[in-house]
Amino acid sequence: MHIIFFQALLKKLSIGGKHLIQIKNENIANFQVSVILPTGYDTRKRYRTIYLQDGGNAAKQALNYIDHLIITKQIEPIIIIGIHPNNREEDYTPWQAAALQADKPASGGKAAEYLYLLVNEIKPFIDKHYASNPSAEYTAIGGCSFGGLVSIFASYYYPETFHHYIILSASFWYEGVLNFIEGQKITQQNKTYTKPDINRQNHKMYLYVGELEGIHRDSVQKHMVEYTKQVVHEIKQEGFSEANLLFETAAEGTHDVYFFSPHFIRSLFWLYGN
Repeated sequence: MHIIFFQALLKKLSIGGKHLIQIKNENIANFQVSVILPTGYDTRKRYRTIYLQDGGNAAKQALNYIDHLIITKQIEPIIIIGIHPNNREEDYTPWQAAALQADKPASGGKAAEYLYLLVNEIKPFIDKHYASNPSAEYTAIGGCSFGGLVSIFASYYYPETFHHYIILSASFWYEGVLNFIEGQKITQQNKTYTKPDINRQNHKMYLYVGELEGIHRDSVQKHMVEYTKQVVHEIKQEGFSEANLLFETAAEGTHDVYFFSPHFIRSLFWLYGN
């Protein structure tokens, strides 16, 4: 029911209105980056910042509503950084894996390279040229689908850079990911990947999956919901306090931005609500 309400309100806010949010475009480390600045943006202040994959698609579908929430002080003002992938199947996956279609070659495996550029080139550029608060406690990363997958790997590779995570319908079906999160060693292309021991004490993570994701699929994607719930079980063992981990589902949720955007908003209320 809250999905229907959200869509109706978003439509109402869009009619005859205008964005007070500013959107600026940058090219950083050969990635197109959309910088979404909040209403009332003031360079004398320092803002919480969210780094989103896929150009910030979940946020961009709801900018009027985010604007409304900031103006009415329902959430804190935030800067949203939408990073557009060059090749999402490469940039967002942790290692090479067989393609879902038998007639296609194996691909993927550049998540570590992408995250290195994000942390060492994209984020420093943003912190230098915009009024972001560079501290980890004020910095989040998130995404949907493959974007959610690479964002949870950011929590393992750079736990001291990001303290907040927004993981929406992440592709936990990707070959070896569930095993990795369970603590097993993964060997691909003569490389071995092992989940590091990290301190989750300061981390907050919002996860979402729709109960109908994977429906009508014959590939490993049919395990989307099952694998997500297994991942949540494993992540709970990593040291999250009960208050710092929130997992939500939607009974009729399919793998669509129609559901990603409302749950992105729910994550904003949970992380930054006043």
